[in-house]
Amino acid sequence: MKHIPRVLAISTVLFVNGIRAAEPIDVGSHKQLFLDGLFLAEAQDVSLKIQQPQKTGEVILRPEHTWESASLNWFNVMQDQGRIDTRAKYRMWYEAYDIDGWPTANDTSFCYAESRDGVHWTKSELGRFVYKGSDRNNILFRQIGSKEQGNRSRVHGTGVFIDPHASPERRYKAVGQGLFDRPGQRPHRIAGMYSADGLKWTRLPHPISELFADSQYSGFWDASRERYVLFGRVGGHGRSLGRSESSAFSRFEPLKLVAQTDDRDPPNSDLYNSAAIKYAYAPNVYLMFPSLYQHGPDTLDIRLAVSRDGIRWTRPDRQTAFIATGEPKAFDSGSLYMGQGMIRVEDELWLYYSGSPLRHQEAELENFAKPGNARVYSRVVAQLDRFIAATAGPSGGSFTSPPLRFIGDTLKLNVLVHKGGHVRIGLLDEDGRPLSKYSASDCDPIVGDSLSKVVQWKAGSDVSSRATKPTRLRVEMSGSQLFGFQFTSDKSPNKTR
Repeated sequence: MKHIPRVLAISTVLFVNGIRAAEPIDVGSHKQLFLDGLFLAEAQDVSLKIQQPQKTGEVILRPEHTWESASLNWFNVMQDQGRIDTRAKYRMWYEAYDIDGWPTANDTSFCYAESRDGVHWTKSELGRFVYKGSDRNNILFRQIGSKEQGNRSRVHGTGVFIDPHASPERRYKAVGQGLFDRPGQRPHRIAGMYSADGLKWTRLPHPISELFADSQYSGFWDASRERYVLFGRVGGHGRSLGRSESSAFSRFEPLKLVAQTDDRDPPNSDLYNSAAIKYAYAPNVYLMFPSLYQHGPDTLDIRLAVSRDGIRWTRPDRQTAFIATGEPKAFDSGSLYMGQGMIRVEDELWLYYSGSPLRHQEAELENFAKPGNARVYSRVVAQLDRFIAATAGPSGGSFTSPPLRFIGDTLKLNVLVHKGGHVRIGLLDEDGRPLSKYSASDCDPIVGDSLSKVVQWKAGSDVSSRATKPTRLRVEMSGSQLFGFQFTSDKSPNKTR
């Protein structure tokens, strides 16, 4: 497994996993995102700021049927073009409660929807479950497991993922609450499920973990660690988030605390759910989108936590919500929860969340039934790789990176420069001395908005002479946001001027 450096302290001397920063960070030719202070060895008037995605204001899914009459709840979205039995590109699994069953072990339906464009979703009649005498519904199941074996459970807090290294009959996996009624055992555990098509599910006969917690679980196969990873809620400073990993999906040790609120968060607040993923479009990037529950106003908005190994998490720019609650009386003015997964459409990332005007303590059946209080699903749009930015205001700022070892001949930036601003990049040797012809003053000012802007100096853009040699970046910026960088090979005829 490749060693991933982690920043433990930022000062005039940078330490990465306890090692002085003189040991270069191997960035190769991979995209590098500004998630934390890893690349900010020395910074002046530059800070890390969250880039909020754009709300669309759409309602992409709402309660329509009797089995959805109480509320929609946790859900999962994924892009899955490997299926051959449908023209739909996008898939959704979601939970719905009905008024008649509330609140019992038989109040929750695990439902399914599909979409060709990620905006308009179809709840097809699947014929898989008989609800009130009819199978004309999109319910996959309401309880799963064997009653005779004592492992039958409701569906709640279920996270779905594709297991790329599993056999075809177990390609889809899911983790969720498990209700166990056997004598002498606590009634709840974590249940594991598998499926060949994401429609017909089988539950493992035994719990995959002894833990129980409310809210949604997240699971995925982490190829870089060659382990299954499981996230869920645990005890800590109020509601907190825990993690476990295992080489076998069938058994996890109890989750260990990895994220909780502290005195940098609003008073009397905690983290409700994880919505954790391993980001698919840059290496060694893990994201969580927990809801921050503030007990005073009784609201939940969506925050962002980041990690480079999935174990150690930070939450930069804590004062900024990733997705904020809406204006009073808006459909998302009271409580928000992130749906698991994201969809890439060209250079956009589409993320989905549920919103309700009801606040946390108002989520009772009598309030659900009132018009206008329904929990619905909506969509936000982010630009590729743009979650957190090294940011400087109009008066300007600068930073120097620790030594980097790269492969390639061209430096490209994911950058947004506002009117009147600029970015200049200089290359320094390992000891921080400017390199001839590649100083920040030799750099053409970078302006505009680009996901992949080539850095040009007076001598051109070719930096191949520094490939594999420890090199620092000197970044001078104003009115701008730098989201990431990448050294690549670019043999175009315009390499030099």
